[in-house]
Amino acid sequence: MPPGLLRRSLPYSAVEGMGDAKRALECVAADDGLLGMLIKGPTGTAKSVIVRSFVGMLPDREIVNVPQNVTDEQLFGGLDIEDAIRFGRAAIKDGILQRADGNILYIDNINLFDARTVSSIMDCVESQKVVVEREGISAEYGLRTTVIATMDPAEQPLPDSIADRFDICVQSFTAGDAGDRARIAASNLEFDADPEGFAEARSGAGSEALERISRARGALGGTRITRSDIEKISQVCLDLDVKGHRADISVAKVAKALAALGGRGEVSDADIKDAAILCLLHRRGASPKAAPVAQPLTGDAPAEAPPDEGAQAAAVPEEPEGAEEDPDKEEYVNDGTSEVKENLGTVAEITGSVKDRLDDMDSIEAVRLHRIAGKAGRRKNMTTDKRTGRYRRFRIPDGRSVDPAFDATVRAAAPYQRSRGSKGLSINIEPQDIRDKIRIKKDSCSFLFAVDVSGSLVKSGMMQDIKNGVKAMLMDGYVQRDKVALLTFRTGEVRISVPFTRSVEGICEILENTVTGDGTPLGPALMLIREYMTNYVRKNTEERCYVILITDGEATYPVQRGRDATIEIKKVAAVMRIPRTEWIVVDSSLIPGKINHALNLARMLGGRYIRLEDLQYA
Repeated sequence: MPPGLLRRSLPYSAVEGMGDAKRALECVAADDGLLGMLIKGPTGTAKSVIVRSFVGMLPDREIVNVPQNVTDEQLFGGLDIEDAIRFGRAAIKDGILQRADGNILYIDNINLFDARTVSSIMDCVESQKVVVEREGISAEYGLRTTVIATMDPAEQPLPDSIADRFDICVQSFTAGDAGDRARIAASNLEFDADPEGFAEARSGAGSEALERISRARGALGGTRITRSDIEKISQVCLDLDVKGHRADISVAKVAKALAALGGRGEVSDADIKDAAILCLLHRRGASPKAAPVAQPLTGDAPAEAPPDEGAQAAAVPEEPEGAEEDPDKEEYVNDGTSEVKENLGTVAEITGSVKDRLDDMDSIEAVRLHRIAGKAGRRKNMTTDKRTGRYRRFRIPDGRSVDPAFDATVRAAAPYQRSRGSKGLSINIEPQDIRDKIRIKKDSCSFLFAVDVSGSLVKSGMMQDIKNGVKAMLMDGYVQRDKVALLTFRTGEVRISVPFTRSVEGICEILENTVTGDGTPLGPALMLIREYMTNYVRKNTEERCYVILITDGEATYPVQRGRDATIEIKKVAAVMRIPRTEWIVVDSSLIPGKINHALNLARMLGGRYIRLEDLQYA
């Protein structure tokens, strides 16, 4: 390679840690049947580095990138405009997926892509073909590739329906030890100073990995996985409350790949455990089932009830005479119980080990704003009539064009240039050729935090918990794409402390320094919320709004002097219907009394009820 063109990527063997990612990448390289791998982790944790360094050392594959703002024509292929203008014929121009055939398709920040685009990509990868139909032409080409994608979960979740289509999912972490961080920094500085020398010094370890992968590719077809192994895999998936059947298939494939990489002719329990860790992180349910508990092999084990002989005889049918022996069939012992007990114990041990490892890998999260927003809080792509947002598709305008799509217009006109004549123009465009842009953008949310800073919460010692809860939500990366505002209320002071802004740091600082004490003017606070939010939603018609009201719900100060504040709150709550705005009441009481005022308030507002401790970091 000429000087100056040396690939700026750390050697594969020099990437510190990332054991799961390296193991997964080697499995993907060894088995072409593994079609997708996902790496999740915070920004700056070498997700892209490990992928590029690994593919960079493979002799027969290259990385093909999918850019963030890719169009359908760029991705799948579209009309070759130059060919159409010069020769007056419609022909397909290669897309990114055509270049990915036989290579690695890399999607960085996959969670920020349009879900429809990602789903279409995975459809093509699974079917091993791409069908293009547009501008009056139709074409089809083959596609054999593996998709490797990365994402930062803090920015936006990936829909489960898309995540499930990746055979493998691993997590990257920020190094928690000063020594590890120092080694990473030193390694990068050494590489920057002398890339060629650095790569040469570590070429041996890379060669070992390539030899291991090459041997595994040759041995994979002969690697044996028994019916018992598959039953163990399925039981582990059931115990971890995994939905669907893709997980079982993925674990079985990865277990075979791990065995082949390890030079073993058959799958072991350790391979099943390691494969489950690689394949189930993104698939297990929220409440895994309890795994069967294995009885101890020694010591004071409780006595078991004797098996029912009739039932055993019925469960194990007799083999017909002369039947050929199935090499994958498990051999039953005479009493039919010892292997069942052994498998049960093995499955329990595998499930327990996998669950513990996945629990360690899962970051402990507070209730985030996108979760408070419910399922609809996941960002959706929405079309917009404004000239903002990303140009995604085109349409034939209904009347006068307001946002012309130049590329689509040229494609529509290109096949007719020879018959129209140039008329002194580079390209002759007629009214029927005009196409308009269809723009999409991620829907945005606005969150108004209305925080009760009255004396009752100070006395109960809950005020710091309230501040911590708000901070936990505001520090979520999700909210950095939205707008937030802060309203605080106590007797004599009900005010918008921070109008809607995207700067969450200012809200944290103001909330920390807010004066607390006195009574609870809940009614006046609700009236100000209604006035402020009604004006806001009128001006921001494309936003979804949420009012997060943090209070114990006990009103002590009325809107009109002399009235009973508790009775008055019912009348105030009845007029709180604000367009496109959802209420969430966070109960900040230490222990709700016989009357749960916050819960009653949530019901009156037609909103949701959440306990304050659900907003705390564990």
